[in-house]
Amino acid sequence: MVSIRIPVLLVFIASLVLAGYLGFANVHFGHDKLIHFITFFILTIEFYFTFDTKHKSLKTLRSITLIVCTIGGGIGSEFIQSLVNENRVFDPIDIAFNILGSLLAVGLSSWYQTYLIKRAKEVKRNNRYTQIGQTITNEELVGDTEDEGYVSIQMHDTGNVDEQSNRKI
Repeated sequence: MVSIRIPVLLVFIASLVLAGYLGFANVHFGHDKLIHFITFFILTIEFYFTFDTKHKSLKTLRSITLIVCTIGGGIGSEFIQSLVNENRVFDPIDIAFNILGSLLAVGLSSWYQTYLIKRAKEVKRNNRYTQIGQTITNEELVGDTEDEGYVSIQMHDTGNVDEQSNRKI
């Protein structure tokens, strides 16, 4: 199940409106290529984290992000921009910086989400061992349990036992 993070979506829409204005307006900046790179880097990260996949379909999310942001946004925006605004000139180098910014964002986002998944699993595993350790109160723990990650439990019978015959009474 995929859910949408509404606050991230709102930020993404606001960023998209600002990027659209800068792309289609008759505004020129000195560091045009850097602006292309940063804009697509930010938009791609926002798009990637708009969807919460519950860590089940990360490959699908990466693929959709690459198609929508890198190909659709990075390449398509230059074609649309040259068609909508006659003063804007089609520039393949802009496309290269759009793609580079988007690819770097997908790579970093994927790496970070994978890190979060591993961290969550580690915390969950540590919590599970802590809970198990807290329920073992009457038994004795034998051996060095911290190095190997295993717990050895020595059980004792607490019932009435006849010492001579070793049977329960």
